Amino acid sequence: MKTIMKRRISKVLTAFMLCVCMLFSAACGGGGNNGENWWTNEGELTKDENGNVVFDNVEFKLSTIVNGEDKAAFNTLVTKFNRLYDGKINVIVTNIPAESFETTISKQITNKSNPPDLIMSHQKANRNFADNRLIQPFDEIMEASGIVIDLDNYAEGLAQYSSAGYEDVTYAIPVDAQSFVVFYNKKLLAKYADSVPADRESLTAVLKAFKADSTNNGKAPIGWSTGGDYFSEYVFLTAILQNGGEFYNKDDYRAEWVDDETNFAAFNSAIQSFRELINNGYANYGEADNKVLSEFMAGERLFYFTTPWTMEAMVENYAKQLGVSSERLMDEYLGGASMSGWFAMSDNPAKNSIYGDSHFFSMSRSVADVNKKAAICEFVRWFTEDSSAGAEWGRAGHISASNKITEAEDYQNNPYVSNYIYKFYPNIDDFHSIGATPYYEAIISNLSGIFTDTVGNTKNPSAESDKASIKQRQEAVNAQIDFFA
Repeated sequence: MKTIMKRRISKVLTAFMLCVCMLFSAACGGGGNNGENWWTNEGELTKDENGNVVFDNVEFKLSTIVNGEDKAAFNTLVTKFNRLYDGKINVIVTNIPAESFETTISKQITNKSNPPDLIMSHQKANRNFADNRLIQPFDEIMEASGIVIDLDNYAEGLAQYSSAGYEDVTYAIPVDAQSFVVFYNKKLLAKYADSVPADRESLTAVLKAFKADSTNNGKAPIGWSTGGDYFSEYVFLTAILQNGGEFYNKDDYRAEWVDDETNFAAFNSAIQSFRELINNGYANYGEADNKVLSEFMAGERLFYFTTPWTMEAMVENYAKQLGVSSERLMDEYLGGASMSGWFAMSDNPAKNSIYGDSHFFSMSRSVADVNKKAAICEFVRWFTEDSSAGAEWGRAGHISASNKITEAEDYQNNPYVSNYIYKFYPNIDDFHSIGATPYYEAIISNLSGIFTDTVGNTKNPSAESDKASIKQRQEAVNAQIDFFA
């Protein structure tokens, strides 16, 4: 619990520092697309007889937030690109931890201290980067180079954030999406249902049947670690969306979690969706991840919630434990399921929503050489449109945001994609990230706090204490907005 608290304090401090930076930027005229360029162009592009840019040993620096279990996969893809473009383009990658990523990038660019040329961040960072003039649009260099990244070829729900909240400008290119995911025991599920649950009603029926089976020795069918990284952020926020809730007013970014009657009802339904599972013994609050994973792999749990970037390691370890091949494990033992519909307490248009993070590429304002800018476009286009790259990134736990990749056969036929990625996210248009608010950390941290305050209050829960928590968290968000308004 101390580690989790430290992480949340770090996030709040990061948000505060970024907001301070935003305040000073606004005092100096602000950022964004206001008709004034804060970036420069140097040099000339060389093109062949067909109008294609000719690259000659162009090198640029890429800083990425990818620094966990998927770090090796990402860096391997960069190496693959460098080999394909040997003598033409070379990418130097630096992996930065998530908790310090945005402050590190901001300082490097502002202080001109070894800044990156290309940034791979979570979608939520792009608005602050644009407001503070830390990134520059892609539009100008795409037109000059002819290396065009057409946003019509990307998932609409993610591509809408490429403008970072401004109009007629491309500040960032969507790469992927990721949230908490669900694995299930195929042989166990076959005992209680003919198919994977697709809504709350069918999920409850399966859980009830498992719990009623005395051979399961009273075990909870769902294995999850509520205190683990991202659980409250991904799963609780998913439950809020599925019950028709909204995280903030899109006009002024303010939280209306209690003040709006419909929203307040959605928050209460989200809370009850967890309490119902816990109170009926279908899941527990506060279990350690290593415990629930061990029990799941021992055949004692039906479902297991985890992060998708652990997928490949889990498949390998589970197959080794059972003494079977990875192919047989996928076919006979380990299935992939979606949270879609599982927390919706009633039928509504948003019931299949899934909340999570999405990686985007953006270009630092510090890069001026047009050859570097063109090389950046070439790399971004390759990473987000090459199907083999997409399949490898899918194996690392990320569903592609590119329609060109998701429609390609080698992507669709990749066993990790077909057995898991597509099952985790059955409809990418139902995926949501935080959007273009500069106050995202305050919003996310306080929403996570509501989960701890309410669902975590297993001793004396009440409607009054729930409302008090939601109201207090709402006021904390709005106080920060008022301070910087």
